[in-house]
Amino acid sequence: MPESDPRSDTGRFLAELRRRHVVRFSIAYAAAAFVVLQLAEIVFPAFGVGERELRFLVVAAVLGFIPSVVLAWIYDVTKDGIRRTESTTGRPPPRVTTLAAFALTTIGVSGGAGWYVVSHDLLAPVEISVAEAAPSLPGAIRSLAVLPMNDFSAEGGQEYLAAGMHDEIIAKLSMLEGIRVVSRTTSMRYANTMLSSPEIGHELGVDALIEGSVNRVGDQVRITLQIIHAASDTNIGTLQFDRGTDDLLALQSDVARAVAEEIGGGYGQDGFRTVAGIPPGAQDAYLRGKHEYDQGTSDGYQRALAFFQQAVDSAPQYAEAMAGLAGARFMLALEDPEARRAEIEQARGEAEAALALDSTSLEVRDLYDVMGRALFRMRRAESRAAGPGRGNGAALALREPDAVALDAAVLDTTWVAAMTTFAQRIEEGARASMIEGSAETARTTEARLLMAQGRYAEAIPILQPIVAGGSDIVEAWDQLLRSYVAVEEPMRAAEVVRRWSESGEAGAPSVEQATRLRNAVERQGQRGYWSWRRDYLNNEVEQGREISRTELAAANAVMGDRDRAYDLLTAALEDREVRLLAVPNDPVWDPLRRDPRFREIERQIRVMRFDTSLRILSPATANTGN
Repeated sequence: MPESDPRSDTGRFLAELRRRHVVRFSIAYAAAAFVVLQLAEIVFPAFGVGERELRFLVVAAVLGFIPSVVLAWIYDVTKDGIRRTESTTGRPPPRVTTLAAFALTTIGVSGGAGWYVVSHDLLAPVEISVAEAAPSLPGAIRSLAVLPMNDFSAEGGQEYLAAGMHDEIIAKLSMLEGIRVVSRTTSMRYANTMLSSPEIGHELGVDALIEGSVNRVGDQVRITLQIIHAASDTNIGTLQFDRGTDDLLALQSDVARAVAEEIGGGYGQDGFRTVAGIPPGAQDAYLRGKHEYDQGTSDGYQRALAFFQQAVDSAPQYAEAMAGLAGARFMLALEDPEARRAEIEQARGEAEAALALDSTSLEVRDLYDVMGRALFRMRRAESRAAGPGRGNGAALALREPDAVALDAAVLDTTWVAAMTTFAQRIEEGARASMIEGSAETARTTEARLLMAQGRYAEAIPILQPIVAGGSDIVEAWDQLLRSYVAVEEPMRAAEVVRRWSESGEAGAPSVEQATRLRNAVERQGQRGYWSWRRDYLNNEVEQGREISRTELAAANAVMGDRDRAYDLLTAALEDREVRLLAVPNDPVWDPLRRDPRFREIERQIRVMRFDTSLRILSPATANTGN
């Protein structure tokens, strides 16, 4: 008989499989298992369930398949319930040898799978550190983005806690050596995103992503974080914290420190210290105020002001809450011309009082610095409007300009980008008062601010209309082509240079140089651009023109001449070149971030950004108005 004859043993067996719906059951089992595993991968982290339990579920699904198939063979689901499947009339069931082989196969597969699980210790707890995982990754983590954290609390309403944790982690990690951290404003664009980790990593140009959740039950809170290698979508670290809510500030600091240790970034203890003695109620009010402040609306600032005042009343030594009070009041003053003078004066006093309380706090220093620059420009604009010798705009200036390391020339630029929530809102809200000149100049300055924060993709649509008609603003052209390179679109950068050369504007590259760039990019992509850029800047130096040594250093670094790059960076530091302030957020420097020489350069840039020996004012003199 041929093998397909249903009267043969194999034929009858296959016919029985179909009649007993075993094949249909197997397909349904596989589909259900897939759905369950996918849901588990999403839900488990929210409840602090780790990799071990997920692996156990996978193994259980595999081992449960064979016994389930056997049960499907023996039993069937009917309208009268589960019944033993009867054999077909007139056809004897398969021989005992066939059933015995089926049973032996079942036992063999299950036993083999079980042996493999035990021998390979697949159910052991998973404790993977980045350092251990690094050899299997394309490279060490040099850049990362902290994605918005989810509130998985059963009763909800903890968005302010999740937002505060997200903000704190970014602020702390931004001070690490050897790591580029994407700004909070940029990472917020990926809240509730459907993009995959590789897609987000590619868009942001980062090695790793941090995803997390907050789950609060009563006075207990669980923080769960996953560190993911972006390109491969591989989980390379899981962190979980179960704490009481009596000290949320310490919890934030502990979480940030643990992440820093996990990714191997260099840090000092001062960066993760926590102010002691702040009552739980004041901490909670501060976090709620910060969440309201970040809404960026008048109502939000009003609510934030009330929360910050509540925190300060409860803990007068709470510097960050005092800084929040100053920030919220300043933002409200910008929207109310009638009350502007008095409110700005009060906000100024609160900023100085915050600095007096804690001159090492990043939130306080950043707010003080950005508010000082905003008031500096507002004072100049007011003085010009009042005419020579008129106006009392000087009263708007912070009384301690030397508290910031930058000299007056640097203070008057916008390469000094805000780093924290308080300062970023002031920077955005006061931009109209800070930026001078034509609309094109204002937009160019706005794009420079975004670039200084590493937000190159957002700078591009601002710069494109400026150069569309052939602008004479050299900086706009230069910033646009540099932004395209930062987002890895060198062909568009070459097109910008071509249009620039054809514009005939002063300072534009020649048509020959534009053609050379296009040929270089077609042959070598990004590397072709930087090869051209190095030659172009060197030629500018030979012609006796001013160039950015920071930019020439970048070209040399990409082309492999690191010694020359470090010499140029050192020279730029000696001359306090303001473009250095964009280095911490520029992806072109990522390959060098773990180099000890580069880390020393970054330390000096931070000294240039903030003076670590700030002269502390006394709270008494900070509020006297003298």
